[in-house]
Order: sequence, then structure tokens, then C-alpha cells
Amino acid sequence: MTTRKETRQLHTAGSQESFFAAGDKLAATVTPIARPVIVITAGRVEYAARCPQCHNWHRHISLGKKTGPCGARYLLQPKAKLRRAA
Repeated sequence: MTTRKETRQLHTAGSQESFFAAGDKLAATVTPIARPVIVITAGRVEYAARCPQCHNWHRHISLGKKTGPCGARYLLQPKAKLRRAA
């Protein structure tokens, strides 16, 4: 049986930091998505994205599952393209 105080604590812990905490069972199954910005350099195309954990910009050379320099793991995936009007 839970008391009122325990129930209140469960409902107020809704921030992303607590949701993606290491002890949370859902953190292993949910991967945050980072939307990249294309950066064209002299030698190659790179992707810059704001990290969902530390909120700094990280640059990568390909899309997919990535681990940032801060240790955060996320999916680097662009938004789906919109269809053109005929």
C-alpha cells in the first residue's frame, strides 16, 4: 500500500533527466533522437546536432546510432522529406 507522499513523488518525477536516468528500466529501450544540420566542409559532408543530454553541438560524419563525446547515446536521424506539390 502506498501513501499519499509516495504517490505524489511518482507523478512529479517527469523530467527527461529522471526518465533517462541510468537506474530507469525504460532508459535501455528508449533512444533519444537528434535532428542534424548538414555541414559541408572542403573535404566531406558532416552532420552537426544538438546533444539531447548535454545540449552542446556534436559533429559526426554519418547518420545512425551515435555516441557523443559527452558519452550520451542517441540516434542521429533527419526529418522525413516532405512530398512536393504536383
